[in-house]
Amino acid sequence: MKTRYLFPFGYGPAAGGLFLGLLFLLGASASGQNLLKNGDFESPFPVADPTAGWTVVFPGGADGDYGDWAIAGQTRAASRVAGGHGAHLRPNNWGTIHAYFKQVVTNLTPGAVYTLNIQRMRSNFKYTDEGVTQKVYAAVISGSSSNAVHGYSTNNGPYSLTITCAASGQIEVQLHNWKRYMTNEGAEDMKHAKCSAWFDDCSLTLSP
Repeated sequence: MKTRYLFPFGYGPAAGGLFLGLLFLLGASASGQNLLKNGDFESPFPVADPTAGWTVVFPGGADGDYGDWAIAGQTRAASRVAGGHGAHLRPNNWGTIHAYFKQVVTNLTPGAVYTLNIQRMRSNFKYTDEGVTQKVYAAVISGSSSNAVHGYSTNNGPYSLTITCAASGQIEVQLHNWKRYMTNEGAEDMKHAKCSAWFDDCSLTLSP
């Protein structure tokens, strides 16, 4: 008569418990893995391919172009901790301008929920908190679904948001700085130079 085993590979309860424990640990590890590339911004960027790391997008038109930005990349000023690096967007004029960092994460599980965590998302301009002159925010997009969270000048965060992965198996992460035109600027009070957006230590993980 053929023997029927209740545990993997024909081993007893102890080995079966070990196997199940290993499966649990592997699942926990997968759910805690950061799926973003260069989420701490310590490696150089932007890159050309958004699936390989952080690119920078200048929408153009009424929202300006690459020439309207003094900084659009990696700086120490944007870091959450001394001596590190972060992602930094700073305009160079008083007009209405917009730019954002973008990364596309692929090979995800359709229907699964993913969480974006941001340890630092902050503006250097106090009027950002009103949401009129400047908007600093993060967004996640998958298929026709999206979610967003805004940052402020009074604290780094942390911030988090979730999204359900679409059938495409992809999630796009965006880190934005939008600034409205400014008036009454002078050499002694260049308001636009204060409108930096800082981002650091971002992670996208599978929600448990």
